[in-house]
Amino acid sequence: MPRNTAVFHATFSGEGVVRVDDITQDPRYGKNPPHNGMPQGHLPVVSYLAVPVVSKNDEVIGGLFFGHADKGVFTAEAEQLVVGVAAQAAIAIENARLIDDLKKANWENQRLLKLAGELDEKKDEFISIASHELKTPLTSIKAYVQLLQREVGGEPGDKPYQYFQKTDNYINKLQALIEDLLNVSKIQAGKLEYNMDSFSINEVVRETVDGFQNTINSHSITLDTQEDAMIYGDKQRLEQVLTNLLSNAVKYSPENKSVELVIKRDGKNVVISVKDYGIGISPEDHPKIFDRFQRVTSDKRFSGLGIGLFISCEIVKRHEGKMWVESKPGEGSTFYFALPVKEMQQPR
Repeated sequence: MPRNTAVFHATFSGEGVVRVDDITQDPRYGKNPPHNGMPQGHLPVVSYLAVPVVSKNDEVIGGLFFGHADKGVFTAEAEQLVVGVAAQAAIAIENARLIDDLKKANWENQRLLKLAGELDEKKDEFISIASHELKTPLTSIKAYVQLLQREVGGEPGDKPYQYFQKTDNYINKLQALIEDLLNVSKIQAGKLEYNMDSFSINEVVRETVDGFQNTINSHSITLDTQEDAMIYGDKQRLEQVLTNLLSNAVKYSPENKSVELVIKRDGKNVVISVKDYGIGISPEDHPKIFDRFQRVTSDKRFSGLGIGLFISCEIVKRHEGKMWVESKPGEGSTFYFALPVKEMQQPR
């Protein structure tokens, strides 16, 4: 690597091309110790041509140096030729740098993806273990609460009776949450079980709506069914999807008490929609609302972990269907899912 002597300075600083017929007579020659000229054993250089290699950002990334023992060897034509070579060299070096940077960035991305995958696996493992560990004591708590309620007795209007009912309701909510966490773990591991069969979609929806309406008094659910269709799938899993959508519709519309559920045939699919008139969802949040642990509201009135829609969407996908949402802030939300109409298939 040449030292940045007075002769080389013009090239290293990017000042321009240096072409000299006899470099030994140049005023810049021999100014730097310890050699003050040509080092011992160096090839004899008289004619001298140096062209900086400059990037598009005006950074000097190298130089092309030519020497000859005779005087006046390098012509203006030779200078133009080397300037052209230097320009091509700059492009080649920059491209090589970009490729190298891209390789490093790709390697770093692969490393981070691997790390993220490992952390995700550990998180799923923790959720699965914690959920299983919570189920047993929670079942025992529920049983003891029921035994205590029988011992204490009381009428529905009594305070002790109401306390027991509220306790039982909270236990049920916690059990449902644990079950959802277990389902998430099973989905990630590809172990969520399905019992596939052929059934009437209208019948399943009516049963689900009736059962759900009996558990709530705050909202009124209207059901609009059209042509019936036979679906091949897991009835309980689809009931789980419907219950989740109805629960969200009730939860996120505390002011307006109306929820509408519509079933309609659309070609080879049956489309089910659940509409509320609640707080709504911003359009930019639509793509991520079905992701795991994603919540699109920071309103503390609405609790949750953001896994219900993820589970529902995965169940619908497993039935070769799709799920989507239409919503605007303050105008409520309509969640749709479409399922293919199939008479009967052999389980896969």
